[in-house]
Amino acid sequence: MIAAYSVNNRIVITIDDAAHTGYRLERRSYDDETYLVYTESGFCVPDIEHPPVAVNGDILDNFNLESNKLYSYRYVDFEAVEPAETDYIYSNWVRNGGDKAIGYTFNNYKVPDGQWGTIVTPDDMRFTYLWGTDFKATNGQSYTDEQIQYFIDASVEEIERRLDITIKKRKIRCNAKDRKLEKGKDYDVDEAVYDFKFSRISRYGLIKTRQKPIIKLHKLELLTRMQGIRDITSTTIVDKEKGVLKLMERPIRPDDRSSMIHTAVSIYGNQTLQSQLFYAIDYDAGFETSDDVPQDLRQIIAKMAAVSLLNIIGDGLMSGFSSSSLSMDGLSESFSSTQSATSAYFGARIKEYKDDIDLYIKNNRFKFTNMVIGSL
Repeated sequence: MIAAYSVNNRIVITIDDAAHTGYRLERRSYDDETYLVYTESGFCVPDIEHPPVAVNGDILDNFNLESNKLYSYRYVDFEAVEPAETDYIYSNWVRNGGDKAIGYTFNNYKVPDGQWGTIVTPDDMRFTYLWGTDFKATNGQSYTDEQIQYFIDASVEEIERRLDITIKKRKIRCNAKDRKLEKGKDYDVDEAVYDFKFSRISRYGLIKTRQKPIIKLHKLELLTRMQGIRDITSTTIVDKEKGVLKLMERPIRPDDRSSMIHTAVSIYGNQTLQSQLFYAIDYDAGFETSDDVPQDLRQIIAKMAAVSLLNIIGDGLMSGFSSSSLSMDGLSESFSSTQSATSAYFGARIKEYKDDIDLYIKNNRFKFTNMVIGSL
């Protein structure tokens, strides 16, 4: 067997097989698929000047290690010619510099300046929500941080849809393309105008935005089809959590006769007033950074990402395997897993996480959005 430990920004590798004289030792970092070979000059690509060195016992690795990066080691018989992936014995992943995993569950994640951040980090997934789970398949392949991050981002969007909220900050601008705004810089979502409904505005005096929560209202204008009429941003109260704009100014009435309204409706009469008027709204929705996301919501997103990861990783660890038995000279050994044609390898944990997610959404859906009530 082989084990790796981090000590004072160095890594100690122990190969516990005293019966053998020597092995070929290799190392890779988490973000690089290439294995470097141990030589007299440290880990590098072997050549005539740097031939592989047979090792056994304890080996100290202090060669070009990067701080806070994950490394893995493997070994094979030194005399093996073109060994296959399955011929190697693999170590655990070890983080150089100790156990300094980065994430919210370790209370040491900091959102980079000018960025939104991430709900949870790959380290949160590896060492907290999927604690004790090996991220290495039977063929030696490992799940990368980029793959984990993909499922985290996908889970954010899934929870946004199921709770009908916006989590990651988005700049929402009305008719952004027509205004020649630059996507990614000036706006993220190009949103259409809101219809003017006189009966709704006169009775309730509010507008429900399409995305919520609202971070900041930049502009609210009442428009005709021809030109802007009135900027009412400064007299609007914003319910940020519910995504509701409460209008403090008296709404336009059908018998109002400003010149611009008259231009819009005079041809067809006052009946067409509300079909000629619109609201143009510029606002930012979501949470300002990932630091501002509630902890209970963060945990549910992490569990949803964990469910997706467990389905794939479990299959990679023990694909198509349910049970086995071995018998020889009166001795027998058998092994059974929870996996079957209709049950995942980590089925119990997957079920527990999915139950937590469903219960949370059931109990908290109207915490983030408005309750829909209809009548006949």
